Formats: sequence, C-alpha cells, structure tokens
Amino acid sequence: MINYNNKIILMIVCLFATPWSPAAQEKEEDNSKVKLTGSIGFFYDYYNFSQNNYNSFRPRYPEHLWRINAQMNIHLGKHFSMPLSVNATNQDVLYTLPSVPEESALDYLQNPANNISINPKYKWAQVFLGTQTPFYSKLSTGDIPIFGVGIELNPGKFLFSATTGKSQRAIEPNVALNIPGAYEQNIIATRIGIGTIEGSKFTLNAIRIKDDVTSVSTQPIGLQPIEGITFSPYAEFKVFKKIQISTETAASVFTSDVLNTGTLEEDFVNSVKDIININASSTADFAHNSRIDWKGEIFQIGGELQYIGPGFLPVGYRFIERDILDYKLNTALKILKNKLNLTGSFGIRTNNLSDTKLSTARRVITNANAFAQINDAFSLNINFSNFGFNNDTNLLNQRIELVNNSLTITPSYTIKTEKYLHLINANASYNSFEQFDVINNAFAKAENTTYSLNYNLTFLQLPLNLGLQGVYLENELPTGDFNMLNYGLIASYKLLNKKLTPSLGFNIAHIDKPGFTTDYRTDLNLRIGYKISKKLQCRVQYRYTNLTYGSSRQEAILNQNRVQFSINQRF
Repeated sequence: MINYNNKIILMIVCLFATPWSPAAQEKEEDNSKVKLTGSIGFFYDYYNFSQNNYNSFRPRYPEHLWRINAQMNIHLGKHFSMPLSVNATNQDVLYTLPSVPEESALDYLQNPANNISINPKYKWAQVFLGTQTPFYSKLSTGDIPIFGVGIELNPGKFLFSATTGKSQRAIEPNVALNIPGAYEQNIIATRIGIGTIEGSKFTLNAIRIKDDVTSVSTQPIGLQPIEGITFSPYAEFKVFKKIQISTETAASVFTSDVLNTGTLEEDFVNSVKDIININASSTADFAHNSRIDWKGEIFQIGGELQYIGPGFLPVGYRFIERDILDYKLNTALKILKNKLNLTGSFGIRTNNLSDTKLSTARRVITNANAFAQINDAFSLNINFSNFGFNNDTNLLNQRIELVNNSLTITPSYTIKTEKYLHLINANASYNSFEQFDVINNAFAKAENTTYSLNYNLTFLQLPLNLGLQGVYLENELPTGDFNMLNYGLIASYKLLNKKLTPSLGFNIAHIDKPGFTTDYRTDLNLRIGYKISKKLQCRVQYRYTNLTYGSSRQEAILNQNRVQFSINQRF
C-alpha cells in the first residue's frame, strides 16, 4: 500500500525525473536543435483552524496539500516534439466515493485524475502514453479521462486515431469503511477518415466501454456492470472560407446491467450480440447534431439542431440528457470600427419526445451582450441572460415551472497622467429566480442584487499599486434574507530591482440577517513573490480569516489559517 509519506516521495520523484535541470538548459544552449519549453511548479498548502461554539464546522481544505504541475515540451530538430504533462497530488482524487481504499504506487500513477502523460510526436504521427482524454465529436467521446495508450496518424489527408485504457480501477466494496466499490472499466476508441485533425474532415468513429465483472470478488453496492458501443459518421468542413458546417449522426447499443438474465426480442439490437452482451437491460437508439456558422468581419450568425433519442448513450461521455430536441441560434455584430460589439443567442429545448413520461418539459435559454468603447477612457458592458423551464402536466404535485433572469451592467473608466494611472470599475447585477412551489400552490421567488466599486491606482514613477474595493450584496430568499457589506484595501510594492514583490490585503465584511445581530468576517492576506531568475519564481502567501458570529450562532468564533508556497520554473 502507498501511504501519505510515500505519495510525497513519489511526487518528488516525478518532479525531478522530468528534464528541467540546468544541465538540460545548458544542452539547449550547446545545440540549437534541442529546445525545452513550458513550465514546472511545486505547490504546498498548509491549513488549520480553531473554533469556539462551532463544533459542527467541517474543514474547508486538507491540512497538508502537495501538488506538482508540469506542462513541458521537448523539441528535437524541426519535426520531433515530446509533450510532457504531470499533474499529481498527495490527495485521494478521482473517486466519487465517501471513502477510498489504500492505493499502491501503480494505482496512484494510473489514477487518471493525476494526469501523468508523455506524448511524443514526429511529423504526422503522435503516440499517447499515460492519462489522456480523447475528443472525437459531441456524440462519441470527449470527457472521460483514461490511463492507457493511444496513437494518432495524419499523413496528408488520411486520418486515423486509436486509444485504449482504463477509466476506472477496480475497488472492492467494504461496508464497514463505507466504500461502495467499483468495477474496473476500460474504453477502446478509434476513428478513421480523411482530412486534418484541426481542420475539415470526415471520420467514422467507434467507441466501446466495458466493465470487467471479474475485477472484483464482491459486486459493488448499488452498481451494475455496464457495456456499450457507439458508432458515428462525423463531417466538418468549410464553404467559401466563411461558412463552417459540422454534422454527425450516431447510433448506440447500451447494456445497463451485464448480469441481467432477461432476454430481449429485438432484431436490431440482437444483431450486435456477437460484439457486446445483449439482455433485457439493453437499449439501442440514435442521435443527430448539425451546426452551421457564417463568420464575416462585421456580422456572424449560426444555428444548431440536436436530437438525442431516449435510448441513445454516447459511451465516451459520463452523462448526457436524452430524449430531447434542441434549437439554437447565435449572432454577433461589430460596428462603429469595432467600438460596439453585440452578441446574442437563443435556444429552445424540448424533452419527452417519445411521450413515455408523465409530462413534457420545455426550456428557453436567451443571452445577449453589448460592449461599447465610448471613448479611449470609458467603456460599458451590458449582459442579459434568461433561462426558463416548464412542463405541460396538469397534476399539481408534478408541475415544474421556473424562470431565471440575470442583468449585469459594468462601466469602466480610465484616467492616465504623467505620474498616475487611475482605473475605476463599477458593477451592478440583478438576478431573479422564480419557481412554482407545489406544496404552497404558489410561486416562490429569490432575488439577488449586487453593487460593487473598485478603484486601482498605479504610480507610474514608483513600483507601487493601491486598490480599494467595496461590495454590497442583498439576498431575498424564501428561507431567509441577508445583506452583506464588504470593503477592503490591497497594496503592493516592488523592491530589489523589482525582484521582490510584497503585497498586503485587508477585508472586512458585515453580514446581517433579519432578527439577528451582525456577523463579522475579517480577512488578512500577506503575499511575497520573488524572482530568483528571469524564469524561476517563488511565492509565499499567508491568509488569516476570522468569523465572529452574532446571535445567529451565539458567541461562535472561527479562526482559519492557510499558508501557501509555490516555486515555478519556466523554460
């Protein structure tokens, strides 16, 4: 098993095993054909707290958090490159479980959430080793990280991709430790076609996902093993340089419980029983997505149509809403020499097309944004969004109806003189959420109004920056209203030839709830950044937060301390 200290050691090995030493940089200077780009960083967070009369408080961060982040690329000559990616932590990640078992070193490295990968590339060929998230299209695969191997070939107009790996390792269930368990899950994805990876193309995509029922000795609690395949032709191309079109029609066969002993008398599903396990839990369906966009220098317009059948499942995605029909329209306009930019979108989503549910729901989504550069000093941004959802049932206890509206106005003003630069930003936002309450047979409404003002002063002849901010928030909720007033100061200065940058931030917030005395929150933020060299920097930050509660939590006091250290090397 790999314990806490071993995880730290393993992370440090990953850090120094990557070629970021001065020797690698000297090699770059000796041979101009070898080049290292990117960055690597080490991060450590420490957190503790103390409380009085607040025994139910749960820590907001782990006590010790170690992280390594490396995004690098080794270039050799004109055609060879090798991207390296390492995102590792000492925490137990990936699993959506209340508790997790101990990990071996191999389990830790294979955990896709740690994102450890090496992807060498030569001309039109690239190999993927380690964690990867292949994206082929919206209806095939695109958001499941896996640990495995892959290849991508694009010589001329020929395109081929293939990936196989583990998206979930096996976990034995343990009721005593509150571990539900999980099957080992594997994915195979491939596509073949013509075109270019980043440009116009036509591909045939095939994805298969399968749980290994033999990977655990006891069936996980509340979880059935799954198996499924998705096949889709996908086309993406440009017309007349300004029109871009993409279209995809996908079919899937999905078995939600491999252990189900029932049979299914459907020829179109049983026709693939030699490929995947077919039983009474199996479904087959199709989906379609088409999009067209016209992009001019002044005006842009686009539309999208999407249908997802009730039995369709793109097995390369964790979740997708099914049995829906979407219509979307997007527009954009730039006028007055790009000083006025207007964008907008409108969409309607309808579900229960198969009429298999008790009701049908319809949602409306609208967004409009206007940005105006009035003159060199003054600009104004206005954004409005609307989201609506309702169903057509007449039964009171099944009625769903809600509307969410949001309006934000943000003016900005800049004043520049020979010695000073003044930047003033203001923001006013209004959010309204209204939902039908089936218990009270009436609409319940929640409103949020926020006003903020920020002033930043930069001394052009001194390495000094000052900032003032103020925020007023007013919430009106069915469960209870509250208001918050927050104001603060931040200051930074550069020393030692601008290599050392200390900064100080201080905030006080007053939180008022009807019927209770005021709660107070005080934040102190100290930060020191130092440039060791042009590309090597380190930073230390300390944050202290004190919450002193009024009568809402009688005589409760909470103190939190957080120290963060980081060192980052760029190449």
